[in-house]
Amino acid sequence: MTSSSATRLLQAALVLSLSLLAPLAARAQTTDDLFNGAVLGRVDLQLHSADWTKLKENFQTNTYYPADFLWNGQTVYNVGIRSRGRGSRSTHKPGLKIDFDKYSDQQKFLGLKALVLDNLTQDASGIHEKTAMAFLNRLGIAAPRESAVRLYVNNEYIGLYSLVEAVDKQMLARVYGVIGDDTQNDGWLYEFTYQEDWRLTDLGTDLAAIKLRFDATTHESETDEKKYRKVQELITLINQTPEDRFVEVIGPRFDLAGFVRYVAAQAFLGDTDGFLGAYGMNNFYLYRLENQDQHVLISWDTDNTFWGPLFPVKPDDTNVLMQKLMRIPEYNALWYTEIKRAQEMAEADNWLDTEIIRNVQLIDTAMREDPYKPFSNNSYEGEAGEMLSFARDRVAYVKCALVQGDRACGG
Repeated sequence: MTSSSATRLLQAALVLSLSLLAPLAARAQTTDDLFNGAVLGRVDLQLHSADWTKLKENFQTNTYYPADFLWNGQTVYNVGIRSRGRGSRSTHKPGLKIDFDKYSDQQKFLGLKALVLDNLTQDASGIHEKTAMAFLNRLGIAAPRESAVRLYVNNEYIGLYSLVEAVDKQMLARVYGVIGDDTQNDGWLYEFTYQEDWRLTDLGTDLAAIKLRFDATTHESETDEKKYRKVQELITLINQTPEDRFVEVIGPRFDLAGFVRYVAAQAFLGDTDGFLGAYGMNNFYLYRLENQDQHVLISWDTDNTFWGPLFPVKPDDTNVLMQKLMRIPEYNALWYTEIKRAQEMAEADNWLDTEIIRNVQLIDTAMREDPYKPFSNNSYEGEAGEMLSFARDRVAYVKCALVQGDRACGG
C-alpha cells in the first residue's frame, strides 16, 4: 500500500460515525471500566520531578520511585513506579510498571496489585497489542485485558500508552477461576525471558539453564529445585518422548490442545515474535495450575503482530514441540481447524475489521499529539492504514490458503 493510499484509508475511517465509542462513566468502579477497550482514558502520575528525571536517566534499571496514581477521579497514594520493558525501554517515553502495594502490603486499586503502562514505542500504529489481546480473549485464550490511555506526569502529556492488566495472581483467578476446591491463583507462574534463538531443544538437567529462561513470579522464596525441576522435566520429556507415546506422556503435563489454539491464533494474527517467533520462542508466561501437573500458556507482549496478510498458514515446525505435534495426525488436523476458527471469529459480524477501525478512531488524536513517540505522524498514518486493510485481506488469504496452500495464494 502506498503512503498516499494508506493516508486516504485512514482519513476515510476517521470520518465514520463515532457512535461505537461508549461514553465513560463519571466514576467507574470496576476493572471492566478500567479496561474498557471502547474508551480512551487518562492516567495521571504525580511524583517528585527529581525522581521522574532519575527514572528516565536510569531507564535500564528497575529502581522504584514513589508516586500518586490518578484515574477517573480516583487517587491511590504512594504507589511504586519503575521503568520496564526489554527492547522497548526508553529514556524519553518510559514504559512503566505500577505496583500499588510496593510501599503498603495491603494496598490495591480495584482489587489489582499492579498495572503495566506499555509505551508503544515498537508499534507505530498504536493498536497492534490492544487489538491482538482483544482477539485472543475473544477466542478464549488466556491474555491480559488492555485499554488505551493518555498518560500525564506532573500534568505534562507524555503520550499515548496501553494500560495492561498485569499477569499475576489476580489475573490468574479471573482467567482460570476455581478447579475442584482450588482457586487457580496460587500455582507456579513463570515469565519467559528471551536469551537467544531457542526452539525448545533439551537444556539438560542443570537448573541454571531453566532459571535463566523462566523467571518465577510466584513462590519466589521456594528452592530452585521446587521452582524449576518440573519445568526442566517437561522440556526433557518433550524432546525425548517418541511420537507414538507423545500425547499419553506430555498431555497430562502440558495442555496440548490449548497450545495449538494459542499458536494458531498467533499465526492468524501474523505474530513474528511469539512462541513460534522468527528468532525463537518469546513473549509468553508459563503457568502450572495449582495442585496439578499440567502447564498452560498465557499471552504477553503482542506488539509484533499483524506482520501482513500473507503470513503463512502452514506452521513453522522448527520448534521441537510443534514439530512433533505436526507429525501426529489429530494435532496436525487441529492446527488447521484452529486457523479456520480464528478466521471465522475475525469474520463474524465483521468483528476484526470493526475493531481495527474503532481503535484507530479512538487513538488518532492522542497519537498525533504524542510528543515523545519515536516515529513521525507520517509513519503512524502508514501503519494505521496498513492495519485498516489487514482484516479483510487476511481473511481472504487464509480462506484461499486453507484450500490451495500458501504458495498458490501468493504466500
